[in-house]
Amino acid sequence: MLRVFAEKCVLTLLKNGIIQDNQKNIYIYGFELFWSTMLCIISVLSLGILMGYFYSAVVFLLFFMPIRMVAGGYHAKSYGTCFLFTNSIAILCVFISKWLWNIGTVWIRFFLIGVTIVSFFYIWKKAPVNLGKHSTDICRIQKNRRYSHFVIIVECALISVMRILINSSVSYTAIVATCAVALMIKAVIREGVK
Repeated sequence: MLRVFAEKCVLTLLKNGIIQDNQKNIYIYGFELFWSTMLCIISVLSLGILMGYFYSAVVFLLFFMPIRMVAGGYHAKSYGTCFLFTNSIAILCVFISKWLWNIGTVWIRFFLIGVTIVSFFYIWKKAPVNLGKHSTDICRIQKNRRYSHFVIIVECALISVMRILINSSVSYTAIVATCAVALMIKAVIREGVK
C-alpha cells in the first residue's frame, strides 16, 4: 500500500516536471520512508491520546526518533513490521516509565541515572551502527557519528532539565526511550557478530 501511494506521489512530480524519469526509484523510496515515518508518528500520538499518555508519547518520539535516524540499530524487514514494532516499543516505554515512577524509590532513581549514563555512553561509542548490506561510505559514517554525538548531548541536557522541571513519569519516558535505542543498537551489533 505504501508503495502504491509513493508511486502516485512520484507520478504527480513527474507530470509536473519537478523530477526526471531517471530519479523515479529514488523518489519512490523516499516517499515510502516519509509516509511510513508519518504513519508511525501519527499512530504513536493517536495511541497516546486514546490511552491517556499523550505527553509521554510526544517525549518518546522526541527522544527515540532523532537518535534512531542517525545512530541506526535494529530495522524491521518491512514497513508493516516497523510500524508495529515502533508502536509496541512506544507503548512499552511509556508503561515501563509509569511503572518505575510508581515504584518511586531512591534506588530506582539511582538505577535510572546509571542506565542513562550507560545508554548514552554506549550509543556514543557504537553509533552509527554500520553492518553488512547497510554499509555506506566513510564520509557518511563520520557525518552520522557527529550527528549522533550532537543528538546525545542535546538529549542528555534535555533529560537533566526534564528531571528538574518535570517531576513525573514523562521524564522517565525519555530515559527509557534512550535505553530502547541503545538496546536496538546492541541487537544489531550482536547479530553482526554471529
